[in-house]
Amino acid sequence: MRAACSACHPFPPPDILPRFMWRNIVDIHDDLKKSVRPRSFSMGFSVDEVVGWYESRAPERLPIVYTLSRRRPGPLHFSKRLVDLGAQSGPTVATVRRLDPGIVPDAQWVLAASNMLNGSIHLLVPPQNAQRIGAGEHPARVASGDLDGDGLADLVISDLGNPMPTEDLVGRVLVARNAGDGSFALETVLDRVGRVTDARPVDLDGDGDLDIAVAAFGNLRNGGIYILHNQTPASGPLDFRVEKISHRPGAVSLVPVEALDVGPGRGFAVAFAQQYELVSLFLETGGRYEEHVVYRGPHPNWGMSNLTAMDFDGDADVDFLLAHGDTLDDGLPFKFYQGVEWLENRGNAQFVAHRVGTLYGANSAEAVDLDGDGDLDVVASGYLPQVNLSVSAKQMRLDSLVWFERTDGDFIPWSIELNHPLHTGVTVVDFNRDGRPDIVAAINSDWNLEEPLQGPSLEVFVNEGPR
Repeated sequence: MRAACSACHPFPPPDILPRFMWRNIVDIHDDLKKSVRPRSFSMGFSVDEVVGWYESRAPERLPIVYTLSRRRPGPLHFSKRLVDLGAQSGPTVATVRRLDPGIVPDAQWVLAASNMLNGSIHLLVPPQNAQRIGAGEHPARVASGDLDGDGLADLVISDLGNPMPTEDLVGRVLVARNAGDGSFALETVLDRVGRVTDARPVDLDGDGDLDIAVAAFGNLRNGGIYILHNQTPASGPLDFRVEKISHRPGAVSLVPVEALDVGPGRGFAVAFAQQYELVSLFLETGGRYEEHVVYRGPHPNWGMSNLTAMDFDGDADVDFLLAHGDTLDDGLPFKFYQGVEWLENRGNAQFVAHRVGTLYGANSAEAVDLDGDGDLDVVASGYLPQVNLSVSAKQMRLDSLVWFERTDGDFIPWSIELNHPLHTGVTVVDFNRDGRPDIVAAINSDWNLEEPLQGPSLEVFVNEGPR
């Protein structure tokens, strides 16, 4: 069984899912593999034999410990504020991301929030001024960079095209060109691809302008990794040459990185979900991009959701922070293996994974020195929209926003918020400009609705310092 199931992905041990789920999981993967490799694929067993093997070894239910953080108050105190972004906003924000403050003159920080339901893109700048700059279909993320060389930071918008799984080629990449007067004009620079989850501007060829690296999740097929080579003339219309460098679907997050002593120039890293559950570096060598797999999840239900890059251990190289807690594929919450890892860079594209901590539905994580002691702590948010907290919230005490305090190489989990696991994005910024980093979390109640929801879009947890 191990040999048969490891042909395309890591072997899934029986204890990662409850007994009742294995029939559906085996059926889905059997159909997928037959459709991808109809002539060559042979599992060697009947579907019923595989299902029987898993059902006889799987637990009736997974172990659940609702409260994973410390029960006593943490060393820092946070006060909560709600932010309404104004017209055509609401609590269906996919991600909130910190951008280049140069987008708005004299701004100390700028946040971008993408509304998954109505497509609106909002910018938030101090003192809490919100601006709607336009709309896509179902935007997932926003990044910034000067794409046309006019000295103004533009916006790069990753648009799923459809919030629900589909093989239709509905994904797009939009650019909101900065006019310099506070207005933006949206243009499509890539379309008719699988659902796009992330797109980042980065100078990949060292010619001084910004190209765009694109991660297309697609669904079970029709995803991939694209490079949009920037050919835009000075003060001219946007012009990009499209190159597809990988056909693998399931890309959920992309980050630009330095070459990490593997090759010249710059590259980027991609986290893949679906049954792949891996992190890969894509680096240009000899005119073509080579993929270096630097991390593999232990099984295909690991739930990759977000990847960030930083020097986590202070040794002057790039490490990664990985959140894995996606539950939207099978709908099952409370998986004991969900949480956050950091990937230590050992050089020559070799990384070693270290556990930060467990968090059900871990969807996003950021590294930041919250307590001012000189090392990087971790903030992580949870997303479990299928959990009904109205009945037993007091009994569950479910962590929805946690900071992991770093102490002597270990991490202590402290809860910032309970029983509101509706955050698909989190970032850190000095919101009230008092010198301490604060936490901003996107509120994502439901994006599969016909009518927009009303209410605040962001939760801000102001860091008041030690208790």
